[in-house]
Amino acid sequence: MAKELGFGVIGCGVITPWHIYGIIHTEGAKLIAVSDMVEERAKKVAQENKVDWYSDYRKMLERDDIDVVNICTPSGTHGEIAIEAAKAGKHIIVEKPMEITLEKCDEMISACRKANVKLEVIFQSRFLPSVKKLKKAINEGKLGKLVLGDMYNKWYRSQEYYDSGKWRGTWKLDGGGALMNQAIHGVDLLQYIMGPVDSLYAYTKTLARKIEVEDTATAVVNFKNGALGVIEATTSVYPGFSRKLEIHGERGTVIIEDEKITRWEFQGEKSKIKEETEEKKTGTSAKPTAMGKEGHRVQIEEMVKAIRENREPLVNGEEGRKAVEIILGIYKSSRTGRSIKFPLK
Repeated sequence: MAKELGFGVIGCGVITPWHIYGIIHTEGAKLIAVSDMVEERAKKVAQENKVDWYSDYRKMLERDDIDVVNICTPSGTHGEIAIEAAKAGKHIIVEKPMEITLEKCDEMISACRKANVKLEVIFQSRFLPSVKKLKKAINEGKLGKLVLGDMYNKWYRSQEYYDSGKWRGTWKLDGGGALMNQAIHGVDLLQYIMGPVDSLYAYTKTLARKIEVEDTATAVVNFKNGALGVIEATTSVYPGFSRKLEIHGERGTVIIEDEKITRWEFQGEKSKIKEETEEKKTGTSAKPTAMGKEGHRVQIEEMVKAIRENREPLVNGEEGRKAVEIILGIYKSSRTGRSIKFPLK
């Protein structure tokens, strides 16, 4: 039997329980320690899980029994921590977005390549049964030529949510608002299904919250395969609605709301709504912590397998970078009032 891989978690904030759940429920993974710059927070999480704790993650990186680190800190700190972890010879799982600039994303990828360690970005929605079925249908040509790909992420986050952490809603540490923090999962799914973006034109505004970044955004997208699409993202609409991915081809349509396929129609087949009984509505449209934990567990399991098989994780650094580039393109278009071509320069 292969030795268990030791895991350390950096950052003990809101998302940390999802990572810890994934680690302790994954065969071949073992939680060794946690760290947080706020000593009381690190100590509390460590005591709850009967592991060691650190207020300085650098000290934790010195441990020989930690093989993988999970980075759960504010978005704008991911790069610095990941680069230090790579130099320490640790494999890295990083929360979305992997970083808030393409320069930092590239530095992370380069550092991991140089150190011969693996880098995985949390985009758990790619592993949903509904998304896998949609991807398979497209690969088999069931939809025919893709025509439209739309992603709507109309969520609600209160002012109290943004006030709960000084980093929230800031350019320096959050890297953006409704797009970079909340809708990035939907943006990643849209490009994963539709393929690369060729160009886009966008507007972003701050309409309802007292924050530096956008709480509302729209973009018209031109994909490299010739299809068109729309991205809508907001945290300013009450009471918040399910994330919706609408994929239309010349011979079929598939719509996914949250994790569930709600429309599955193909030319020449009887129309039906595909019931995905194993998938439940996440409820994250209005409450960030309403998200299920299985998605994180699946990605942690994927990292364990990638290390064992000495291969790239399915969502490696290059994959994780793609959604960041699209969102930065949206910000650039809104700022300049111009259509933006990809790749970004």
